[in-house]
Amino acid sequence: MLKWWISWICVVFLAAFVVQHGFAAEKVNFSGKYRAEHSKSALAEEVDSSLEVAQSEDAVDIKKAAGGMNSTSHCPFNGSEGDYISLRGISGKCKAQLKGKNLVIESVVLTRPQPASAPVRMRTKERWQLSADAKVLVIKSDADFPDFPPEISSAVAGSTSGTTKYVRVGSN
Repeated sequence: MLKWWISWICVVFLAAFVVQHGFAAEKVNFSGKYRAEHSKSALAEEVDSSLEVAQSEDAVDIKKAAGGMNSTSHCPFNGSEGDYISLRGISGKCKAQLKGKNLVIESVVLTRPQPASAPVRMRTKERWQLSADAKVLVIKSDADFPDFPPEISSAVAGSTSGTTKYVRVGSN
């Protein structure tokens, strides 16, 4: 009987410790304003790149600015598609998903590789990671072209991958 009580007390203390020290599952909120961190050799549009993010229970709204161009997207969390506009003004659809402490945003736009060619889908997947202190946001993006044959899609996709590091500006 004594062993049972000791076990029970240990479980209660362990549960209290986990809740008190933040080991319980908690959603990361990416809301805030960010400016791209740039290297000394950065292009002017990289220096001028910024994000404004508003995350709610239902969706994430993203305003991007770079090189004098602006875009706004509304990406729902429930699996449905929201409105996406690329920095070049191309309309498409997007959806968002929280996976652990990461935010995954998938967008699809129709684009034309050449002016006379048929439109093809370009699918971009971004993986957002926020630092523990919520001051640095790293976005890794990959794109593919599902309408192209796999060997062409993978060759082109390699040139459309990248990582951008943003630093939070202002207070949050």
